[in-house]
Amino acid sequence: MSRSIRASKALGQHFLHDQRVLERIAAFAEPAAGSGVVEIGPGTGNLTEWLLAHEAPLIAIERDRRLLEPLHERFGERMEVIHGDAARIDYGPLLRRPAMGPAPVVVGNLPYNAAAPILFRLLQTRPRPARIVIMLQKEVARRLVASASTSEYGQLTVKVQMVADVRLVLRVGRGAFSPQPKVESAVVALIPLPEWRHQVPDQARFHRLLVAGFAQRRKTLARALHNGLGLATSTVHDALVAIGHDARARAEALPVERWAALAGVLDAALLAATATEDE
Repeated sequence: MSRSIRASKALGQHFLHDQRVLERIAAFAEPAAGSGVVEIGPGTGNLTEWLLAHEAPLIAIERDRRLLEPLHERFGERMEVIHGDAARIDYGPLLRRPAMGPAPVVVGNLPYNAAAPILFRLLQTRPRPARIVIMLQKEVARRLVASASTSEYGQLTVKVQMVADVRLVLRVGRGAFSPQPKVESAVVALIPLPEWRHQVPDQARFHRLLVAGFAQRRKTLARALHNGLGLATSTVHDALVAIGHDARARAEALPVERWAALAGVLDAALLAATATEDE
């Protein structure tokens, strides 16, 4: 099938064909007994074939209309194919289906240009998947699992690690795909948490804090928050000292738990800044 259908550049398609890689991804995505699998972007069905070996209910979401009929011809009634955009679809009703069981798994080879929106949609849905196994651009995968004080660490890192345990489980070379992408890929496995890892007064204000903090990485956090949110540098200095951190720190120096602590100490100032913007 992969030879008869040309990959769409507009949709960011790269069909995975390496059988060893496919087998390992399917193994990471094996659901618990009595639960099902949601596959994002089955493409030509190469991973689908391995997933069906689990003998678990399988729902596949495919955006490319050209692939719907070939997938049906290849797999028939062994799976359900839904035409839709994985970055916009409501996963809640799918995951709540009785056939999906108590611990459904979501797996997919995500288009590089839509990976983050799809991931955040999955992490925000209710109920959450028990596990998410996704292929990403290697650089994005490294950002998801990064530690503080590294160049890969950023707002994406903090946002994801606040709501999930995440680990990089497999690196994948360009030759595993057709056509070959210009970048290397990696597979990450995420276990969504039932609640945020660290509580913050307001999640929307917390995200604004992250965006402003990491917007000017070369500046101190106090200067970045002054420029981005209008907070007094002395206020940020005092808050950093209050959470036991260097007042001259840059954004990447704060581990996830200290970002949460900083949000708590600065919440009154953040709330005032938000109110001023709304006037």
